[in-house]
Amino acid sequence: MKTILIYVSLAMFFFSSCKKNDGEEPVLRPSTTQSVIQQDSLVTYTSDRKYNLNVIYFIPSDVIPPANYQKRLSELLLWGQNWYKEQMALNGYPNKTFGLYTNAAKTDVRLIVINGTKGKANYQYNGGAGNVMSEINSYFSANPSLKSGDHNLIIIPSYFMKADGTPGGGSFGPPFYGNGKSCFALDYLDLDIKHLGKSDVLGNAFSVWFGGLIHELGHGLNLAHNCQKVSENNDPLKGMSLMYAGNGTLGKSPTFLTAADCAILNANQIFNTDTKVYYGSVNTTLRKIYARYDAAKQSIIVSGKFSTNGKVTSILYYNDPNVDNEGTGVNRDYNATTWESKAIGVDSFYVEMPIAELQYKTDGIPYELKIKFVNDNGNITENVFLYTFNAGIPVIEFGPKASQYNNSTWSVIGFSSNQTSGDDGKAINIIDDNFQSSWISRWSDPVAVPPHFVAIDMKSPLPFTGFTIAMESQYGAKCKDIEIQTSMDGLTWQSAGNFTLKAMAGLQHVYLSSQKTARYFKIIVLSSYNGGNAANIAEITAFNE
Repeated sequence: MKTILIYVSLAMFFFSSCKKNDGEEPVLRPSTTQSVIQQDSLVTYTSDRKYNLNVIYFIPSDVIPPANYQKRLSELLLWGQNWYKEQMALNGYPNKTFGLYTNAAKTDVRLIVINGTKGKANYQYNGGAGNVMSEINSYFSANPSLKSGDHNLIIIPSYFMKADGTPGGGSFGPPFYGNGKSCFALDYLDLDIKHLGKSDVLGNAFSVWFGGLIHELGHGLNLAHNCQKVSENNDPLKGMSLMYAGNGTLGKSPTFLTAADCAILNANQIFNTDTKVYYGSVNTTLRKIYARYDAAKQSIIVSGKFSTNGKVTSILYYNDPNVDNEGTGVNRDYNATTWESKAIGVDSFYVEMPIAELQYKTDGIPYELKIKFVNDNGNITENVFLYTFNAGIPVIEFGPKASQYNNSTWSVIGFSSNQTSGDDGKAINIIDDNFQSSWISRWSDPVAVPPHFVAIDMKSPLPFTGFTIAMESQYGAKCKDIEIQTSMDGLTWQSAGNFTLKAMAGLQHVYLSSQKTARYFKIIVLSSYNGGNAANIAEITAFNE
């Protein structure tokens, strides 16, 4: 058990309120009411584990914190700790939640109070997080014993209050978002557990700001946005996913952590009581993926194989629709519907995802399927694949074709260059049935420049209508424009067309304008998405359908 003694001195603070002048930055105007925020005491804080959440109360030099923040925030943090514990238990992970330093009665949470060296203008929502983190890092460098893990919850007093007694946020307020393994939230006088579940002005504001704190804490604990399945939305025990819009429903209507969320938290540093090193480098690679729509089960079925030098505890599947061309990536993934599965043996996975659980199935809607491998040291490896819908049915192009040829007897008869020093980029890798190895154009001096090519002998004339091509996730330089040429004798070549590959790892298909018959083919890489000289292809084979 770890123990820390902190002396808390008597302090007097003013409760702050303000009015916002149109077009001007709000100004704090202290009231005349004084409040004692904490009595003199010698508090002993302990924890049952090595790693805990660092709860930091950061006070800009010109901001007066609201009264009783130690008591109010302690009650809220303990409520949140228990809520996460309940959600973990419901998903098969009993007695797991984030660690906190508390007093013996477990009624008081240790807050690390840091007084900022600058005024609030230097710590605003836009661009201020870096200044806050710089001072926090300096503080921990000077006080290393107070840092108890890699995850930080940073709470900053509100910079101004509105006329109805609720805090103002936005560009004039403090940071309020997740940022790596840290997250930011704000404090105000009525951020108080007594408002939980109420629907008056202060109750609604509490739901937003406390729900927001718990939501942003999720980001600081490695959670990405994701939403509830259709059936979960109507489940009285589930309802709204915290990492979707649960920051507006927590404490007022059913709100929950998804199975994907809990699988990530299960491997989180501060959810575990061991002392091992977390978040170290792990090499987890997707080797093969198979995907199809099963009409009988009305489900997308995804399976595959992976390799790792660690231990994969869960595989996650985020189905993220690009609704109304909102785009993809961070803050555009709220409506990602998720599934979770465990590894089969040490290198395989399988999942069935009923499409009735997906809310969006309009024709042509782009979906990203993000397959994430959760390692037991907390690291997460992600691979992204694309699909869409047509007439309510998934159109999946990244799985293998039933009609594709076995390329195990094929051979490479020529190539423009390959990298064999400092990287295993041999041309033969392009037909070795291994997603972990790639043909890589020469990047060492003298650097090879496009066009790059590899020529393949299929050993006998074969009919084909297209090619299945895979690129590795570990290489950022994805091939873009290619040409396919064919030959009967390996000497005289005819173009079968020019194509643009998708900037994605895993399998994708190139369709010819008509069926061809040939013994030899050549893939020519003309450009890459990053505009550089490199080319890399993990696998290629032909299909006939």
